[in-house]
Amino acid sequence: MGRPRRPTHRPLAAGDLMTGSSCLVLDNRIFGDISNAELVLGRVDKHKDNPLFEEDYFDDSPRHWEVRFDNVYPSVVRDPCGGYRAWYFSFLHDGPLQDIPRGQRRAIEYRSQDRQDGMLYAESVDGLKWTKPALGCIDVNGSGENNVVMSTASHGIHAGGVLVDEDDPDPKRRHKALLRSSTQRKMAVAFSEDGIHWSTPRPWPNYDAVGDTHNNAIWAPELQRYVGITRGWSESPYKGERTVLRTESEDFLDWSEPVEVLRGSGPHDQIYSMPISYHAGIYLGFPAVFHKGDPETPDWDTVSTELAWSPDSIKWNRVRPGEQFIPRGNGTYPDGDYDCGCVYASALIVDDDQVRIYYGGSNGLHSGWREGSFNLATVERDRFAGFVAVDVDDRACLTTVRMRVVDQDLTVNAEVTARGYLRAGLADHSGRPLEGFELEDCAPVGGDLVDAPLRWSGGRLVDAGCDWTSVTIELSSAMLFAIGGLDAGTSARRIDDG
Repeated sequence: MGRPRRPTHRPLAAGDLMTGSSCLVLDNRIFGDISNAELVLGRVDKHKDNPLFEEDYFDDSPRHWEVRFDNVYPSVVRDPCGGYRAWYFSFLHDGPLQDIPRGQRRAIEYRSQDRQDGMLYAESVDGLKWTKPALGCIDVNGSGENNVVMSTASHGIHAGGVLVDEDDPDPKRRHKALLRSSTQRKMAVAFSEDGIHWSTPRPWPNYDAVGDTHNNAIWAPELQRYVGITRGWSESPYKGERTVLRTESEDFLDWSEPVEVLRGSGPHDQIYSMPISYHAGIYLGFPAVFHKGDPETPDWDTVSTELAWSPDSIKWNRVRPGEQFIPRGNGTYPDGDYDCGCVYASALIVDDDQVRIYYGGSNGLHSGWREGSFNLATVERDRFAGFVAVDVDDRACLTTVRMRVVDQDLTVNAEVTARGYLRAGLADHSGRPLEGFELEDCAPVGGDLVDAPLRWSGGRLVDAGCDWTSVTIELSSAMLFAIGGLDAGTSARRIDDG
């Protein structure tokens, strides 16, 4: 039986997400004409306190179950009652080499034997200082004094992600996990009331996927169903190149046949995982790109996190393919930065005017020795990517398709330098400029602008007296990230595209 229809403003993924009338300019469907402008990635800031926590196998008070964080695969939520909660992955056992001190590892080839996976739990008041509580749930090495909530031995878990679903009427299903069961050799789901005590995984009844990745799921409001992301291979299981598969479900139990929705350009550009979020009316993804093709390249065997978007969770577009959204750190193992080797992101959490992206980082190559950590990167709200002028000595100009007016003001999210400006002009439904609302009638704006309203000699957007409009935006020495006050979901182009 399918789930009842639910309101579309609910939290949608591992983070608390925000929707609204803002249109991210990375959505190229909203523009009909672009002149002297190119889309570039926004600035991502790594928190000064990174790493927020690390694997503590060799700590003074050692956690013997945190052998190797490997990819971490974090799922992080903001708790409605306050604070933050995180689920992350660690190897609980990694063979006889796990006891080799870090200072001696460089001289010995890394080999994994008899790996055992675990999903671990941490919590924080402010999202910066984290505690790993002793939960007493799962026995590891003869003791339950650890923060493990699922393991290969207890639940057969290999890799997965957590969705907190506050709107599920069954409290025992409020926490959901989409995972790969290594014991059942199937894709599976598990449920929990508190996120700590988990049910026995239930295998998918009809379909399967390789799924050895950061399996993750969200509730998609426009589709009124869950959307899951997992892994496939281009040829056969574990042969060819890694691909991104999409599946959906009305009840989180019976999932559709996984279908490929994203593939890299070759062995050196494989999509290893992709956590997704629903934000500002579109879907955002963080593809983890595995560079495994050419061993002579500087980035061989590293993992980079990029940015992607989709209008429907099916057709995905990489923004600036080959460019890192969360840059890896500098150096190499063992002396390099904590995230110089690999970066794996979580889903978004929107906190007021800032977006938090927690991520797993490691200081070595994917297939070699590396120590992992849990980290935080931030982006100013909606500033994932923006348009700038190609020729910096000339103005850039962007004209939207016809869009519906949904607010009293047209607002912009932009950065404008001291010598730059941004202004806009309006046209009616037939494309004719509106008197009093042309480019020359707009008061230029500058500075660091978030939801900044534009004004014309004719007044505000609402004073233009039109239900539909197209907007021409002119910018000089500026970067435009988003526009507000217009409904991108009902633009003429979106209607034409079906």
